[in-house]
Amino acid sequence: MLSFALYHWKDKIVSAEQLRGYERQRSALRRAALARGALAQARGVPLPARPLKAAPARSRWQPDLLRARAWLASLRVWRHGLLALLVLGVLLGELGSGWSQQARGGGWEDARAAQGSSAYADGVAFARAPGSLGPIRLLASGELLAPALSRPVEVASAFQSLHTLALGETLGSLAERYGVSVETLIWANGLEGGDALIPGQLLRVPHLSGLTHTVSAGETLAALAERYKASVASIASFPTNRVPVTLQLNPGSELFIPGAQRALPEDLLRAAGGLAGLAARAPEPAGVVLAEQTNLRAGPSTEHGRLGQLQTGRQVALRAKHDDWLLVELGPLRGWVRADMLAVEAGQVVALPVSNDFPAPPPRWVWPTRGTITSGFGARWGSFHNGLDIANRAWTPIVAARSGVVTEAGWCSGYGYCVKLRHAGGMETIYGHLIDQPVVARGDEVSAGDLIGHMGSTYDRAGGGYSTGVHLHLTVLLNGKAVNPLRFLP
Repeated sequence: MLSFALYHWKDKIVSAEQLRGYERQRSALRRAALARGALAQARGVPLPARPLKAAPARSRWQPDLLRARAWLASLRVWRHGLLALLVLGVLLGELGSGWSQQARGGGWEDARAAQGSSAYADGVAFARAPGSLGPIRLLASGELLAPALSRPVEVASAFQSLHTLALGETLGSLAERYGVSVETLIWANGLEGGDALIPGQLLRVPHLSGLTHTVSAGETLAALAERYKASVASIASFPTNRVPVTLQLNPGSELFIPGAQRALPEDLLRAAGGLAGLAARAPEPAGVVLAEQTNLRAGPSTEHGRLGQLQTGRQVALRAKHDDWLLVELGPLRGWVRADMLAVEAGQVVALPVSNDFPAPPPRWVWPTRGTITSGFGARWGSFHNGLDIANRAWTPIVAARSGVVTEAGWCSGYGYCVKLRHAGGMETIYGHLIDQPVVARGDEVSAGDLIGHMGSTYDRAGGGYSTGVHLHLTVLLNGKAVNPLRFLP
């Protein structure tokens, strides 16, 4: 509008000047014609039969008409000039209003706040407020649409909410409510290990889908951008990352990478029934592990094999109980934990079903006595030694190496005083050269570690036995054949 007005103002000024030049040219021509006629008469040159046509007499109104035309032209010039000034004033007024709103913290941000909307909408994060230069935005993928040329929207945190989890709420419903993906909620809250959800638990909800990353020493923006398939600009320009102009990252700081994706562990997806199963997860009865390296066992006893170890603070889902043990789940892991190793509400334990669905404990072996191995299994002195000799002082306690049933206790051929135990799986153990009558009798059931007698040096010469000093002779038979005891002793 301003350029249009100035153009026409210039056009009117040129027209007025042309009018004045035209009048001056006509006056000069008339004066020249009169002068030529006067010179011819003075030289005696006869005038032509038809005298020169004199300029017509000027009307007494002609000067006034000329002045009126010039005045009108000037009036048009002033009119266009005033119009241009008016347009310029309107433009300056609009710019001044925008600057004052920005200085008061108002403008686009206040309008968005008044509508109850955040700086993020429809999956797109606005990194700059729209203005005369156009909106500067980040796509959901994190790509910058244009350079950041104006003041950024001030966002205090990468998370729009700390949501308190209530009974009945699922990860899927929360993701839909806040407009983020289920994977984003899982990674933002460290749930990728399969930890159970507990009522009242606080969950961090980001402004948009993406991943959090804790910076390690030596990591660079370029390496992170390549790792998460994002651009350096999207990471550096995200407001809460507060990346300095040098682009140097501080080890230990947490960055949010808009639009980044990371595959969930395959074993977690299998255990949960895929992403749909994870989305359906809700608060449930759970306990918190109290101690480091808490054993997770295959059954409710210390004789059952260890499946793994749990770390302090892990949240395990409660599934069943048996005596003082609880059946728990942690992602793909499922096993038994002693109840006193978990922080759990008593009411939740009472409500759990009782389970007897677990395997029998595997054989547990212990050393039958303490001492020094003086003779191993195998060839000895030109013959074959079918056991293991362990020497110590007289009356050193001897215990059952494995749980079983006493088949013989007392004086045994070749061994002197001895004890024989029968075990599951076709296995038998023999303890020879006891100092005195054993403390168990035939038919007794013993567990691994139960006392059965004391070390001595008795033997039956008639049965082919012999002893050179106080020791225990241990024989292990598997389906009637002697095997090396060291294959089974811990």
